[in-house]
Amino acid sequence: MTNLNFKTQKQPVPSTLAAERLRATAVYGVPQVICKDVTLVLADNSKDYTGPGTNTYIVGSEDVWIIDPGPNDQQHIDAVLAAVEGHKVNGILVTHSHLDHSPAAAPIKAATGAPVFGFDRLDPYLIRQSDEDIDETFEPDTALLGGEILGRGDTRCRVVHTPGHFPNHLCYYFEELGILFSGDHVMGWSTTVIVPPLGNLADYMESLDVLERLGAKRMLPSHGLPVEAPAVRIQEVRNHRHMRHEQIAGCVADGICNPSDIVAALYEGLTPRLLKAAEGCVAAHLEQMQNDMPTEMPAFQKLRASV
Repeated sequence: MTNLNFKTQKQPVPSTLAAERLRATAVYGVPQVICKDVTLVLADNSKDYTGPGTNTYIVGSEDVWIIDPGPNDQQHIDAVLAAVEGHKVNGILVTHSHLDHSPAAAPIKAATGAPVFGFDRLDPYLIRQSDEDIDETFEPDTALLGGEILGRGDTRCRVVHTPGHFPNHLCYYFEELGILFSGDHVMGWSTTVIVPPLGNLADYMESLDVLERLGAKRMLPSHGLPVEAPAVRIQEVRNHRHMRHEQIAGCVADGICNPSDIVAALYEGLTPRLLKAAEGCVAAHLEQMQNDMPTEMPAFQKLRASV
C-alpha cells in the first residue's frame, strides 16, 4: 500500500463552503415549485450538517403526499399546512427519524388527518447506544419495510429501504415522474454522515447500488438543491467513500489509528459539529476495516485497540 502525503491530501471541507452559498440564497416558509407536481417548503433549521435546512416536499396536484415533514418548528409547520390547504393529503412520508426530518409529522397529521408512513420506530436499546439527534417518539401509522407501492397514477411511489446513514432510512421513488426522493442517503451539496453504531458503511454502499439500479431521472434530497444526474452523483459519492477509505487505511498503516488523530491528518476547516461528524465517519470506515482485515495483521491489533 502506498502511504499518503497528508499535507498534500488535507483540504478544506467543500461542503462547508457549499452550505454557506446555499444559505445565502435560501427562501424559507414560501412554497416553491420545483417542477410539475412537486412543491418545496424549506425549513429554517440551517445547521452545519443540514445545509440551508430541511426540504419538505409536496407531491401531486390534487391529492398530495408530504415527504419529510421536517422539524418541530411552528413556522415551518404552518407554512406546510398553508401549502396543502384545499388538497387532500394522502399521507405523510418520513425518510427517517432524525430530529430534522420527522417531528413535524405529528402536528401535520393532527391538522390534516393524514396517516404517517415510515419505517418502524427504532428499538429504544439502539437509541441509547447513540448520541445522534433522534426523534425518540416517532412511530408511523403504517410501518414500511421497503418494496411497498403507495398511491396510484402519476403519484404512485415505490418504497426503498436504504440503511447506512440510519437504520430506518427510506427513499421514495415516483417512477411516473422519474423522481427519487433520496432523503439523506444521497445529497448534492455534501456527502452523507455515517456514524456507528446506527450508521454502517457496508449497508450504505449496498444502498447506493440499490438506488443506482432504479434509474431515476432526477433526485430530490432532503437537504440542498435537486440532483439533475442521479447516476453521476451516486458514482461521485461512491468514489468519495472509496477515496476516504484508502486515506484512512494509509493512516492505519502509518500507525495513526484513533479517529480524532485521523481526522486531524485528513481534514481542516471543520466546525465543532462537523468535527464530531467526521470522527463518526472515520469510525465507520475503521469498523469496516475490522470486518475485512485478517486478525493476525499487526495493523488490526492497533486498530482494534483504538475504536
